[in-house]
Amino acid sequence: MSTMKLGNEFLWIPKLDAMEYNWVVYYDCLLISIDAQGLGDHLDGTVTMPTNPHPPPTDGSTQTFLAEQKTTVLKYQKKLKTWKQEAAIVKQQLAGMISDTLFLKIQLLPTVKEI
Repeated sequence: MSTMKLGNEFLWIPKLDAMEYNWVVYYDCLLISIDAQGLGDHLDGTVTMPTNPHPPPTDGSTQTFLAEQKTTVLKYQKKLKTWKQEAAIVKQQLAGMISDTLFLKIQLLPTVKEI
């Protein structure tokens, strides 16, 4: 097993041409770079946002947890944080390679798959 650390050379992706003439090369380089980081599942939606096992009450009442429920919620919060960080890495990589106009169209989409 290799312990090689990924450097910036693995993250290089050409900028998507405004006329999209280089779409095929751009897309293939993007896929390779994202896969090299182990984040390819965000592109196809295989990795989904974790679901809160104990959502807050909608009536405004206070929510109390048993010890086991607290542990479950803490695990959920950790998974959610990881999912958000990974999605942000992929979104950042996409944002840096597209035009400002296209970025403005996709910036509010909630998941990488929707982009």
